[in-house]
Amino acid sequence: MSTFNGAVAEFFRDHHGIASGDELTALHICEQERRYLMRCGVPLGVFEGVYRLASSPLTFHARCRAVCAADPSLTLSCFTSGSILGLRRCGNPWLHSMTNRLTKPVGPSVKVHRTTLELTDRTICRDDGIRHTDAVQTFFDLGKHVSDLTLRSIGEQVIADGLATYHDMAAHAFAVGTKGRPGGARVLRVLGTRSEVGAAADSHGEVALFEALRRAGLTELVRHPPIRLRTGDIVHPDMGVPTADFYIEVDHHTWHTDAASVEYDKWRDREVRLTGGEVERVPTSHIERSLPSVVADLLQRYRQSQLRR
Repeated sequence: MSTFNGAVAEFFRDHHGIASGDELTALHICEQERRYLMRCGVPLGVFEGVYRLASSPLTFHARCRAVCAADPSLTLSCFTSGSILGLRRCGNPWLHSMTNRLTKPVGPSVKVHRTTLELTDRTICRDDGIRHTDAVQTFFDLGKHVSDLTLRSIGEQVIADGLATYHDMAAHAFAVGTKGRPGGARVLRVLGTRSEVGAAADSHGEVALFEALRRAGLTELVRHPPIRLRTGDIVHPDMGVPTADFYIEVDHHTWHTDAASVEYDKWRDREVRLTGGEVERVPTSHIERSLPSVVADLLQRYRQSQLRR
């Protein structure tokens, strides 16, 4: 019909193919015309009062946009916000959202979490109509869903990606992590075991290996110890025991497979060995496939290095 014009098409394009009834009204598509278009199969219903352009796929972001369009009080949170932010270990079949109001159910695939927190300052409102919690609030909310190890890994990525600092997360946790708030104790415990300074771990494998080696008895292990090379440059292996000159690098396929990176790693390892150190490299794929075997092998190599000293 005549009112389904370029402006309407652009709105759907810029909002993942999703629009609410109120948004269509603002675009001069009245309820009668909306019903006609639905009979023609142009828009399809997603939730009550929310429509998807039939030619637009129902992607993850389209589903997120549909939830936000269905209820202005909802803010995407937990795993869903983590996925939007690109955080690891956040895959989940549900769409998670938060609200401090009483709302009716949105749909069977949407989990609504009630909160007494005021989320305005912790909400990111995107131009495409998606609302989600920021990295600090997302990290805190995930505390009630994931293990200490997974939460620690996610926190490391938040810092590494520049989404928030350790102090940002700690300040928020102490402010809202009151006794009885779901996940608060885990968040405070995880943050309490991390140094306030120091570079963040680059991968989940690095976090998992560090914790597993410490549990296996290598309590002298520290993150990113400094090593001064012959050139005067300071390098920081992923982890190591500086007093024993034993260091471990975790190689993720994203950063350690191109020729330039491989050559740099070889040069750096050689320089570390010339200072008297020993470097062991472990691919993340080995950690994911058989962490106990990797730990046992590294402990054996550590003991052998000490016998050679």
